[in-house]
Amino acid sequence: MILCLETATPVCSVAINDGSKTLALRECKGQNAHSEKITIFIKEVLDEVGIGYSQLDAVAVSKGPGSYTGLRIGVSTAKGVCYAAGLPLMAVDTLHAMAYGMCEKLGTELQPGDLLVPMIDARRMEAYCAVFDASLNRIKDTDAVVFDDSSHLSPLTYPSVAFR
Repeated sequence: MILCLETATPVCSVAINDGSKTLALRECKGQNAHSEKITIFIKEVLDEVGIGYSQLDAVAVSKGPGSYTGLRIGVSTAKGVCYAAGLPLMAVDTLHAMAYGMCEKLGTELQPGDLLVPMIDARRMEAYCAVFDASLNRIKDTDAVVFDDSSHLSPLTYPSVAFR
């Protein structure tokens, strides 16, 4: 049983996963949602599944890229739970998790030559990006790409990608 925390984006998400499926999930989006909801959501998902901290095997937390404040809240909460319950902590790359989620969603629609380009708004006309192939191999490392009024006129430093 893994307690999963995602706070790198504007969405605060907490789930319990048994290694093959999500057993309970809480998420919300909003101003200060991470600091207000994360511990409440943890209690709710544990109660829904009917387990306590001692029955968890680990805690997984998004390690970014993403919101600095959101990441601090998620990682400090995860470390606190791990320390108190004697659990291992796993850090998950946020963009890799997003690519994995899209692979799951697309299923057989995803072709071997397709590329996945997950992005997170970094504000000020920037986005954190990475490129993965259909097998989730990282093709291009995470980078902050700057967008401006002429970005559509010249190719980015990323391969040409058909967006779905």
